[in-house]
Amino acid sequence: MIKLTLPPEPPELTANEATLTTRYKATGESVWKQEYITEALLKMSGGKCAYSEQPLNTQSNYMEVEHFRHKKMYPDDVVRWGNLLPSCKKCNTTKGEWDVEKEPIVNPLVDEPSEHLMVQAFRYYAKTPKGQNTIKAVALNDRQHFVTPRAKIAMKIADSLEELSDHIGELKQRHRQKIIAETIKSYLKECAMPDSPYSAVIATFLLHDWKNYPVMKQQLQSLNMWDEEFAAIENSLKRVAMPFSDITSED
Repeated sequence: MIKLTLPPEPPELTANEATLTTRYKATGESVWKQEYITEALLKMSGGKCAYSEQPLNTQSNYMEVEHFRHKKMYPDDVVRWGNLLPSCKKCNTTKGEWDVEKEPIVNPLVDEPSEHLMVQAFRYYAKTPKGQNTIKAVALNDRQHFVTPRAKIAMKIADSLEELSDHIGELKQRHRQKIIAETIKSYLKECAMPDSPYSAVIATFLLHDWKNYPVMKQQLQSLNMWDEEFAAIENSLKRVAMPFSDITSED
């Protein structure tokens, strides 16, 4: 989970919020299913679920509008800007009618997730009661939906980086070494982007769980290829990553 920044409210919502809220209270209609709402939410999260970071609007996973304060308990907030989050079906369904006022969970628009959650081996662990509630409320450690997909992507990236690292050490031509170094750089840059799938977990894995990261970095340094751009990308990885947990027991 990463921190999100709430963009300006769509002007169409500003103009229609009162009407939509009244209509929902009278009919229960899904008034939040407006293109100007869904497009703004999807752009805000970089095309990912605000909780799990699962990519949305793929063939198998379409975006649902999640009401942080549940619409049935807090109908006045049914289309209130800042109460709506882009969510995958799993997180939205699991959260259900969870009352965030009685049992607070991390709000990625307000809270810094890294203050409440830690990561190890593709699983989330709690730093605070709010973090523990979040893991439970949106099933962050569901193996089928989240843990296994995170692991598959991360291990594929790690395997590619390891192969490149091994290859660069075998080369003697400087220009070919530079080509490999740039490819490594592109992989790390992609992982450091906040809108990459599962970016918080994968960045944490590369920096803390993947034992070959320091080996690869040292190798690039020994070849005088660890430049300012590599250092900047590493800093971006650190900003995206969650705190690393040394907890070995289950939540």
